[in-house]
Amino acid sequence: MIANCAEKFRTMIPYPCCPQHKAGVEMSAHGKASHQCPNCGKYVEFDYDNETARIVKPSRGASHRFKRK
Repeated sequence: MIANCAEKFRTMIPYPCCPQHKAGVEMSAHGKASHQCPNCGKYVEFDYDNETARIVKPSRGASHRFKRK
């Protein structure tokens, strides 16, 4: 049986800066992740275990640590 797209999500967490935008949390998601708000550009840290979100400062230069040589 093919699952409906909405059945894959455990919940939807709204962005604290722009509540009309939401991030979907899949059933198997755990931990934390940061994303940029698609509306205002602020960085938001999502805690998938506690189903919360908070505005954070961007980690400048973090992507260079994981760049392949």
